[in-house]
Amino acid sequence: VSKRFGPTVALDGVSLEVGAGEVHALIGENGAGKSTLMKVLSGAHRPDAGRLTLDGQPFEPSDPLHARNYGVAMIYQELNLAPDLSVEENILLGREPTLLGWIRRAERRRWAQRALEEIGHPRMLLDAPIRSLTIAQQQLVEIARALVGEPRVLIMDEPTSSLTQVDTENLFGVIERMSQRGVSVIYISHFLEECQRVASRYTVLRDGQCVGTGAMAEASLEQIIQLMVGREIDEIYPRTSRSAGEPVLELNDVAGLAKPSCVNLTLNAGEILGVFGLVGAGRTETLRAVFGLDRLAKGTVSIFSREETHSTPARRLANGVGLLSENRKEEGLLLNRSVADNLTLTRLGVVSRLGLVSDLAQAAASGRWMTKL
Repeated sequence: VSKRFGPTVALDGVSLEVGAGEVHALIGENGAGKSTLMKVLSGAHRPDAGRLTLDGQPFEPSDPLHARNYGVAMIYQELNLAPDLSVEENILLGREPTLLGWIRRAERRRWAQRALEEIGHPRMLLDAPIRSLTIAQQQLVEIARALVGEPRVLIMDEPTSSLTQVDTENLFGVIERMSQRGVSVIYISHFLEECQRVASRYTVLRDGQCVGTGAMAEASLEQIIQLMVGREIDEIYPRTSRSAGEPVLELNDVAGLAKPSCVNLTLNAGEILGVFGLVGAGRTETLRAVFGLDRLAKGTVSIFSREETHSTPARRLANGVGLLSENRKEEGLLLNRSVADNLTLTRLGVVSRLGLVSDLAQAAASGRWMTKL
């Protein structure tokens, strides 16, 4: 299968074979072509060359609904839910049971409830609007939706990225039950340990090409990583020597309106500080409050030893504080604007003059950042 987007070759003659009841891990770095290949299989993209077969028969999905009707379901890395519809409506969206053109609501509710029970969340409110749920809960709805209709092929693109350990274990149980029913599962994840646990076979993509495939039990993490990056890696997680400097961020008894209740921490210059906790523990709320997106109920925030407790995101950016949101699709990026606009949005002052943005300065600044990254 081959696929181009303008001058960019996303897929260059990729071949993949998955047997009935097999859990197949699709592995590769960002930009390797994993998601593009799965979008071709699920009908979101048309291939430029190559062919697909399903149960030995030619398979040419015209769109995702066509693919779903043939038993190919996909859980996308980027959530694709209707925020103003309920949990129940999203789970059966496009698959509503009907009679003479009318939706059979009681049956739809039973199907939605059954899907939630399958993933271990029977108590999730079916009438709750999607926009009221956390990212983790929305991920669960996305998974439940893919299970409706008993798919023959189930594609999972980073399904555990927002899940708790308990929900991840429940998902692994779902995968095992699906495999026992003869459902083929294609599992995409950057967590290679997960791939080792759930998959029986693997395929590695690099730069749009298939560079390796085989039995998971016969491969080590080091071998898979070497296939991913194209060179031998001496250390998977190399350490560099560093010494902590002066405090740059200090939180003292910080509490939000709902979460967190009391946080104390100090981040020093040159330091990487990990913040751990289960989903719902208040990690995201703490960072949002510190950045000025949510109000603080009490406590103090100091930046470079100066108290800056009550602030705004604009002020935090001026202080040299940035925030990378977990919800990049709705909070992190302007999807209808260019790469250059997004890269320079927080620092328009350096690419503008007299209030007007210079296209040349913006392109030059964007080019520098793209080179660095």
